Amino acid sequence: MEAKPHTNALIDELSAYLLQHAHNPVNWFPWSQRYLDQAQEEGKLLLISIGYASCHWCHVMEHECFEDEEVASLMNANYINIKVDREERPDVDQVYMNALQLISGQGGWPLNMIALPDGRPIWGGTYFPKERWMQVLTQISTLAKEKPEELIQYADNLEKGLANFEVSEPLKDALNLDDIISSLDQVVSKKDPQNGGLIGAPKFMMPTLLRFFQQGGILCSNNDALDHFHFSLEQMALGGIFDAAHGGFSRYAVDAEWHIPHFEKMGYDNGQLISLYAQAFREKPLALYRETVDKTISFLTTELSSPEGGFYAALDADSLTQNNKLVEGAFYVWTLKEIEQLFPDEYPLVAAFYSINDDGYWEDGNYVMRRMQTDEAFAKLHDLELSELKAKVIRWNKVLLKERNKRARPRLDDKIICSWNAILSSGLLDAYRSFGTLSYKDLALKNIDFIETNFVDSAGNLKRISKKGVNKIDAFLEDYAAVIKLYIDAYETVFDEHYILQAEKIMNVCLRLFKDKNGPLFYFSSSSELVVRTKETSDNVIPSSNAVMAENLIRLSNHLVKPELKTHAEAMVLACKSEIMSYPRSYSYWLAVGLRLIRPGYEVVAIGPDAKHDIKELQQLYTVNCSWAAAETSTLPLFANRSSNGKTKYYLCRNNQCGIPLESIDEVQIKLQAALKS
Repeated sequence: MEAKPHTNALIDELSAYLLQHAHNPVNWFPWSQRYLDQAQEEGKLLLISIGYASCHWCHVMEHECFEDEEVASLMNANYINIKVDREERPDVDQVYMNALQLISGQGGWPLNMIALPDGRPIWGGTYFPKERWMQVLTQISTLAKEKPEELIQYADNLEKGLANFEVSEPLKDALNLDDIISSLDQVVSKKDPQNGGLIGAPKFMMPTLLRFFQQGGILCSNNDALDHFHFSLEQMALGGIFDAAHGGFSRYAVDAEWHIPHFEKMGYDNGQLISLYAQAFREKPLALYRETVDKTISFLTTELSSPEGGFYAALDADSLTQNNKLVEGAFYVWTLKEIEQLFPDEYPLVAAFYSINDDGYWEDGNYVMRRMQTDEAFAKLHDLELSELKAKVIRWNKVLLKERNKRARPRLDDKIICSWNAILSSGLLDAYRSFGTLSYKDLALKNIDFIETNFVDSAGNLKRISKKGVNKIDAFLEDYAAVIKLYIDAYETVFDEHYILQAEKIMNVCLRLFKDKNGPLFYFSSSSELVVRTKETSDNVIPSSNAVMAENLIRLSNHLVKPELKTHAEAMVLACKSEIMSYPRSYSYWLAVGLRLIRPGYEVVAIGPDAKHDIKELQQLYTVNCSWAAAETSTLPLFANRSSNGKTKYYLCRNNQCGIPLESIDEVQIKLQAALKS
């Protein structure tokens, strides 16, 4: 093995992203109080550079700047250089991303921030080529020597802005249905009627927003929103952003048509999209939705599953080509010649199906597979029986995968993240409830066992990262919110009381460690070691941790018959109402939580010797905002004063007020479906 000319302090880290920089000539340090203290002692500015292992532009800047001896010399002489994996330390990322948005109005990765020795930010940006990067570093280091008071003043001003970044005065009136209808109309007005999703590029899938389109479309009688939800799901599944040969979604598309992906594949995207398509299937049982879920789960099991039952974080956008260069998308793209050689007898049909033509062209003779029609439409267009086409596609995909697997694979980020695993398992449970596929339930329960073994201690405290048997970093609100949600989902799927009791235990830890003593919202971190202790309220590709916590409180209130938890959730929504109404696109999960408060579904309680089995037929219906409980007998509060007399009985309750018990599943179905329209 070729000896590396440089090795820095990152060599002892577990993060794949940090290890990618361990042989840079830049004298990188990991985020640690030890190195922050060193900056104070030496009177040097901090240079904090944040990214993640599958980030394409992070790799580009590393190659152009951080591997360059001249750049490294400048950085080492004037700064204490800190490298941060944003997926390990989202708290650090959040503080400096907020600062970047205050400075420039924009965000993204790599995130490069210069801060005073005490950690307070003074300047930031994203990707820079070498010459511009050196200019900036020189200018700021010169200013620090000649006019330090200007930097201190700027840091003071930024610190004030950060303290109030996602905070406003709470409004007096609770969110009402008219507010939600108005917000839905506002977001729908930004839809892309040609391609699905929202107008513009780059195009992120935004599962939280699409979920609001579906739920709001139904509960607010907005057919435009509901139709656009289904149109968007179809376009995404057919687009190049979905791997047609193997399955799995890339992080986003660089164009407006979902064609050219930014090729990295993240666990959190795929987990949420499994849920979204599985739930959509219950309302509109399209074969495309089920196939999309099945292929995405196949991708997870072959590409992101660890032997112990955890899910790895991500696959890189880049992979090595034959000339040993890292190239974005190299693993996934095809040339005309390759397709002609693989399918000499069927080339015209294969090329039409996967758009190896003008519709699928990318650059440099390469094509990104996309589908221009559903299987049904393609079969009709080409005078094929649908079953005949499906058999061909299975065979074509086997050929494509066999050939593709000869290529160098994308790099794997093999850390296992608590919240992302919880999101993935919630998706698998949704898929099991929609399709009844036992392997999906087994995969989820195996992952829950992994989470319990590696992330959850006996008192309900969580860790965030697991890798190579090492479980480290105290978890953040994002992790607690996702795990509590998963436990509630697991209880409502297999009806093992352990899961609802675990959810309650972890919620109590969360209330103790994270809740603001002066208000209803939760801090993102359990400690205050950073320059500001942030509260995450706006939804992004992943919903905000506070919004998920509000939903968890409502669901636990239903199961545990604790109305004070629901009251807490109501206060959280009220605290964010100003932002919800001003920026509905960035508060769509909150709007869905508001719908749960205003248009609650039933608490569906089934009791009897076969209740756990019988309730599954009901769960294959599309419902909104229902809680589900089933047992032969139970001491859980929701079952108090409920009896079965040897036959499954169903109680439909709201706020622990129940109608007469029902024995006919048809009757229950009618009432559940009527609830969507009332």
